[in-house]
Amino acid sequence: MADSLFCIDLNEKFTRISDANVSKNKIELITTGMIETTPSFFSVETEKNIENQASIISQLVSQLKIKKKSAGIIIPDGFTYSQILQMPKLKEKELLSAIRYQADEFIPMPIEETTLDLEILREDTKEKKLLILIVAVPKKLVTQIEKTVEAAGLFPEFLENELSTVGRLYSEIIPGEKKNSASLILNFGYSSSSIYLLDNNSSLVVSARTFKIGIDLFIKDIKVNLNIDDKKAQEVLKTIGFAKNSTYDLEIIVSSLYKELINEIHKFVLLTKDRFNLDVEKIILFNHDNLINLLSAKVQESLTLPVESLTFKGSLAENLVSQTLQTSISSFISVVGGNLQ
Repeated sequence: MADSLFCIDLNEKFTRISDANVSKNKIELITTGMIETTPSFFSVETEKNIENQASIISQLVSQLKIKKKSAGIIIPDGFTYSQILQMPKLKEKELLSAIRYQADEFIPMPIEETTLDLEILREDTKEKKLLILIVAVPKKLVTQIEKTVEAAGLFPEFLENELSTVGRLYSEIIPGEKKNSASLILNFGYSSSSIYLLDNNSSLVVSARTFKIGIDLFIKDIKVNLNIDDKKAQEVLKTIGFAKNSTYDLEIIVSSLYKELINEIHKFVLLTKDRFNLDVEKIILFNHDNLINLLSAKVQESLTLPVESLTFKGSLAENLVSQTLQTSISSFISVVGGNLQ
């Protein structure tokens, strides 16, 4: 963990900031905060959006009294292209050539227009194989984010996605369970979500998939059916959600969308068994999961598997900051994980 920097989670809905340290395998949160991101920052590239978002970042940094000038940036999985691949151990030149070929298979744009990064997750010296995470980000987005961070008076040290930061949290900090089973981690995002397959024995994320279902679609369904605005729809989801016998029966309103979400998770449960010969032991949620009341309970009921919100369990040092975040810690998973870079 670099003591000279802090992290910014530049999400579609919220901008989250965290400054944290690690001591004796425990994460110490120094300060954390959250503020709404400039609307359409990711969808419309304009100097005005860059200027507005830079101002938002500066405002939150000032509020949190952060004096550091170097920042790591985390962006949503949905704006990157990721793949976890098992590859033979090759010479560096051959490996890079093979990776570029593999990247061409899953990146739906010219590879020359992306910034490509790779991380070796595991090296099997006996089988002479590597488990590699490949992440590609459109160069235009990288430039836009660099301009934004620099306009906020900061130095962008690195840029990575949520998959990378959460994978690092499990491999380095959260204690492994050493079981021949798997956990599915649902990154419930804004316009898209991701599922990560965590091998409980190795504490490594060995597969991942991103799909276009997020909390924004739930908000839209509520708005249209109840004829209310965005703010009210978000409030209804957070206070009522899947509660029974409430003012609104949201379960009926979002039933079609919710079934799509459950189908995506169920498909990954089957993939886990078929491809990896592992049984899913539990499902873990993070990101926007706490913005829908009783979402964990509803998913557990639908899939008959234990479901919980992702926390740092015994890996978080007790202090005033961690106590304040008790009910919303799953929203800060990615940005805290970025501090481990």
